[in-house]
Amino acid sequence: MNPNSMVFSHQSEIAFELAKLFDSVTVFTTESNASLRPKNVQVVEVPWRRGSHFGNAVRVIKIILPFLIKNRHSVVFTHMTDIHAALISPFTWLLKMHHVLWYAHAHNSPYLIWASFFVNRIASSTPGSCNLRINKEKIRFINQGVNVRHFPFTLRDKYSIGKMLNYGRLDPSKNVNRLIELIESLNGDDNSFKLDIYGAAMSSSSIEYLQFCKASAQKSIQRGNVNFLNPIERRNLPKQTSHYGLFLNFFIGSLDKTLVEATLMGLPVVTWNQEYCREFGTWSKGHASESISFIIDEISALQHISDDEYIREVYRRYELAKQNHSLDSWIIRLLAILNREN
Repeated sequence: MNPNSMVFSHQSEIAFELAKLFDSVTVFTTESNASLRPKNVQVVEVPWRRGSHFGNAVRVIKIILPFLIKNRHSVVFTHMTDIHAALISPFTWLLKMHHVLWYAHAHNSPYLIWASFFVNRIASSTPGSCNLRINKEKIRFINQGVNVRHFPFTLRDKYSIGKMLNYGRLDPSKNVNRLIELIESLNGDDNSFKLDIYGAAMSSSSIEYLQFCKASAQKSIQRGNVNFLNPIERRNLPKQTSHYGLFLNFFIGSLDKTLVEATLMGLPVVTWNQEYCREFGTWSKGHASESISFIIDEISALQHISDDEYIREVYRRYELAKQNHSLDSWIIRLLAILNREN
């Protein structure tokens, strides 16, 4: 049997998957989860108040440290909670506990840098999602972990690629203004290409950016070529994206999880994301560049390939996404790190 595991996570799905492999799992989270959970999973809520930095730190240590001392033979896994990891990692180091941090952001936070001196391993998806220059020998790349069952495959009509969508967090890194520029370049005086943008801004700077994008897209919005819509709940993505023929993504950085999700759902993906293009290829067979001309070439290549070639390529990308980025295979790779095998 595996030892106990403590998981700091806002994703109950991961905790439940780990519960199948460990004797018991204790989840420390800032958001309580009232959903049904396995009997060997205990959830402990750690109150978190926006702007109360010192108070939050005290609460985290006060609630978690006694558990660490009592369960010093456990494995500690912090999932996308670099602040929590920075606070508790000195204690896990002193207690000689095996501590693994999952971090997947192109930007290296100061909390990650501090925690990197104390944790045993840093797990991340791809090289673009964690590029620490110090303690880089601790980093292990295990790809994305997407539950394939939540994103069922549907083969799209190749001739529906004019119905485009983008979904996810809306901030400057997503280059929404360039998406609008693309639609305006594609349409000219025509209105055959439509783009629906689903998402919400998560910070004050992102809100200002979104307002700028909407203002610059006024003509396209009035023509009905561009629509800004509310975020789609993850469980509703397959249904709400079923009538679209193309997924656009202009994120510059690590492999965006939405790219994998769209590929699993059978949506042809057009992007200049370097990590996606290196792994899955490009429609035009050319080298990806962060330019509108490259994207137009991608769409043109997609329009002109034969139906058979289109079907083969969509299925090839789907199988590659399932093989490399399924949650099941991700858990296996993570388990090797948690068990000190990697």
